[in-house]
Amino acid sequence: MMASLAWARPEVIFPPETEVSNTAVISVFQVAEMKELKGLAFREIARMPLVEKIEKQENLVLSGKEVSKKLRDLVKNSELLKKINPSFKIPSEIHIHIRQEGFSKIEVERSMKNILASRCDSCRFQITIDSMPKMNPLNGRIDWEQEIKYGSFMIAVREAEQFVNKWITGTLHVRKTVPVAKKLIRFGERLQTEDLEILEADVSYVKEETPDLSQVVGLIANRTLTPRTPILLSDLKREPAAHRGQVVRALVGDQDFEISINASAEENGFIGDLIKVKNLETQKMMSGIVIDKGVVKVQ
Repeated sequence: MMASLAWARPEVIFPPETEVSNTAVISVFQVAEMKELKGLAFREIARMPLVEKIEKQENLVLSGKEVSKKLRDLVKNSELLKKINPSFKIPSEIHIHIRQEGFSKIEVERSMKNILASRCDSCRFQITIDSMPKMNPLNGRIDWEQEIKYGSFMIAVREAEQFVNKWITGTLHVRKTVPVAKKLIRFGERLQTEDLEILEADVSYVKEETPDLSQVVGLIANRTLTPRTPILLSDLKREPAAHRGQVVRALVGDQDFEISINASAEENGFIGDLIKVKNLETQKMMSGIVIDKGVVKVQ
């Protein structure tokens, strides 16, 4: 029977059975799956100890009621956690196998997924661990503060606060829903909504943050875009809303009294840019902010 403190997200889900490394303290981070938790809230829950001290034993059984009480107290004493109201799913008993030699691969994979999910809750991760350091976890710790790279990764292990040239290595594949082209979009073409769709794609080796669909519609292709390939902001360029030499509508005045005059744009500008314009009648130079295509608000 599963107990739950709340049903609203974010969630912390405890398995009925799992494996951890033989560390002096077993924390929530080592045991549970954490979803939709970020920043300080993630840290507060992750570092909460479930067992302060363990003896040299291979198996441990935690009471779901005791774990539930600890988490209720944690939330009660944290304004941040009370605000986000996390959901805790806890079985009546949590059976933990304690790996006696080296780090637990199961625990490392779960910990990696928790950290990665806190940074991208819309991503799916597939982790393959190739090698683990042969050392006693009581004498060393995994440096989870470092960046975990997509694709091939190396995670350093510290001993007495020093790097010991020991690493956890492997491959991290990441899938995420991203905007892609339905058809071939050639260099210089404008991206239209009907030419795009949202699909799940492998972004393991993508070197920049993937945009939302709303961020790419209307932009110009800076290279040929092939179908079903993730679209990146570096693949696109904005089209200036005002071109140098273009006759634009310049708005002069305030909200109570405003007039429109014809002016010549003296430089290119995107919406929000401050550019120089020249009054075509008086030849006077002015500065204004581009507020729409071909429209400048004179300051």
